Amino acid sequence: MSTAIAAPGDDFKAANQLYNDGKFAEATAAYEKIEPKTAHVYYNLGNACFRQNKLGLAILNYAQARRLAPRDPDILANLKFAQQRLGVDEINTPPRASQRLLRSVIESRTASEWSAGELVGLWLLALAIGARVYFPKLRTGVLIIVVAGFVGFGLSTFALSYQVIGDHTAPQAIVTTGETEARFAPAADSTVHFRLAEGTQVAIREDRGQWLFAERADGQQGWVKSEAIGRITNL
Repeated sequence: MSTAIAAPGDDFKAANQLYNDGKFAEATAAYEKIEPKTAHVYYNLGNACFRQNKLGLAILNYAQARRLAPRDPDILANLKFAQQRLGVDEINTPPRASQRLLRSVIESRTASEWSAGELVGLWLLALAIGARVYFPKLRTGVLIIVVAGFVGFGLSTFALSYQVIGDHTAPQAIVTTGETEARFAPAADSTVHFRLAEGTQVAIREDRGQWLFAERADGQQGWVKSEAIGRITNL
């Protein structure tokens, strides 16, 4: 578990020193106080949780870090390693190939990057219109620019909309406690439908305060205690 990623700030350096000294609980508290949190802070916070065998919390913080730095190899490696340690890497993977492809493409960029992609697509379309007006003989070149602009704008708009809508209608979360019971109704005496392992990623379909209606990647749904779930916040 590496802490080689660097970030400025005295608080961050102090937290790193606590981590390097093996004071993982103190380091966790120090990282949690840092605001605003960068990908580096979430990553090292995940490492501190991992060192305390709080693997659900580690996965939650790695997932938060990935939201800010979706292609960072250390974040992706540690997230995968923690999920494998808990045996939830397959549970957290959508069963359909099309769903896996869609998730991988959308999660490969931040919301800001997809927004920038929209602007680039629009500029390419505007450039194509200008080229068609002033250089009518450049049909092939204009067509290539139009296709590139249309694809870039369309893909970026779809991915950004998917992220934004998903964050509002079905925010993602991680089971941070031990095995959690998912029930048929939001009541302690309701029948247990299935159990969620620590580290399982779920989508929150309904929030009733103490109870959350959660959906696993394979479509299994049930009511779980909100205290067992840590949300991946919209950053």
